[in-house]
Amino acid sequence: MKLAPVLLILAAVAFAAAAGSWQWIIGRYAPGYSAAQMFMDADPVAKLSMMLAQTLTFGAFLLGVIGLFVRSAAATFRILLLLIAAASAGLGVLAALYGWMNIQTAIRNLGGVSFEVAAPSYAETLMALSVGLFGALVALGFHALLARRA
Repeated sequence: MKLAPVLLILAAVAFAAAAGSWQWIIGRYAPGYSAAQMFMDADPVAKLSMMLAQTLTFGAFLLGVIGLFVRSAAATFRILLLLIAAASAGLGVLAALYGWMNIQTAIRNLGGVSFEVAAPSYAETLMALSVGLFGALVALGFHALLARRA
């Protein structure tokens, strides 16, 4: 079995879980709070990682489209797409871990808090994770397309 389709399925499931959880938390505990508002209120580290992941997503899209039309560059682009997928997923996971660490530190400093108070912070970490996983999903999807054409 080839590794690319398995990674693509795992990234898709992880993205769906993160994005669905993020949407559920926002809909339940902060109705009317949009993704743009959440991004503007996000921690600077989370913002930076989301912007870098989106830049990598754009690069993966460009490399994938060019690789579909230029067969001679497809092998090199497949390697670059794997690197982009790893970097984007890594950025999302690191931003989520950083957000989780900040949430736990704040809870420890404040004492016991209800989930309603911490819900927007959890949603922010899930948003950063889903942005990173989306970039990995795009890169792995184009990698699979280029591998199929080779």
